[in-house]
Amino acid sequence: MCGNGMKRIIIIALFIITASGLIYVRGQMKSEVIISFTGDILLDRDVRKKILQEGKEYPYEYAKDILNKSDIVYGNLECPLLNEGTPTIKRRELIFKGDESNSIVLKEAGYSILNLANNHAMDYGSDGLLNTINVLKDSSIKWLGGGTDNESSHKPVFISKNGIKVGFLGYSIFPPEGYVYLEDKPDIARYSKRLTPVDIKKAKSQCDFLVVTFHWGKEFSYYPSDLQRSAAHLAINSGCDMVIGHHPHVLQGIENYRGKSIFYSLGNFIFDKQVPPGTDESIILNIRIDRNGVVDSEIIPVRIKNCQPMPVYGEDAEYILDRIKLYSKELTGS
Repeated sequence: MCGNGMKRIIIIALFIITASGLIYVRGQMKSEVIISFTGDILLDRDVRKKILQEGKEYPYEYAKDILNKSDIVYGNLECPLLNEGTPTIKRRELIFKGDESNSIVLKEAGYSILNLANNHAMDYGSDGLLNTINVLKDSSIKWLGGGTDNESSHKPVFISKNGIKVGFLGYSIFPPEGYVYLEDKPDIARYSKRLTPVDIKKAKSQCDFLVVTFHWGKEFSYYPSDLQRSAAHLAINSGCDMVIGHHPHVLQGIENYRGKSIFYSLGNFIFDKQVPPGTDESIILNIRIDRNGVVDSEIIPVRIKNCQPMPVYGEDAEYILDRIKLYSKELTGS
């Protein structure tokens, strides 16, 4: 599952996270599926500059070999993909977009499904979201949390591999910034305490394993808010098998709730330099599932350097894992 010589770091009971607990998967059974999860992908700002200098493949140089060995790879796309368009009305430095050609490279890097339910997916309005959907479709990348209208944005996405059907639902706690909501226009899926459980129950009835993702939390906070925890618990109580979160731009803790895993924030992934501590710390989360649920999970610690996520080992890996363990400490009593 990882490259030769790569040190694999396994989560034991999710909270005993240590670089000394190592396992090797010698062969993947046909009745199992390996899913990789990564954090935020920003293809603008300094990442755009690096791409222009070094080429479109540059951000994925150290991660693509890992990602391409998984059956399904998920990431949070933190910008629309379009070459031209009219930006929405908000602070100019917070309006992002990536070139359309990035979708092909994302596919080559291993990505098979990208989340659009976030506060930047509509930085270029409904036209930008629709263009992103079409570009991803042309590159054979599935998307979740965004659609041609409000109803379609809430539809689950299913991927079948090795006889197992995996479902995905994505929601944003935040509305798109600078955008006026219209039910019949392209939109992102938004979390609703009343309606989200209905979506989850229906989706779970149609698949073997259901992942629910949330764009939530306070930026640069290492600990989940009460709203994050209540939404995650509601999702699991409604039938989902795993919760994945993003938006804080730093790693947050892991919770084992009713035997199911909640990863509150995977942090940044393809991202440029940010000032707050921890914004350059990331992970690749790999899970191996069968029809009964998660067989095992591993965390590959990552350090973002010059807009490239790089797997790290030794003391740096131990440091990142220790931070996750610290952030998770207060969550283990649930």
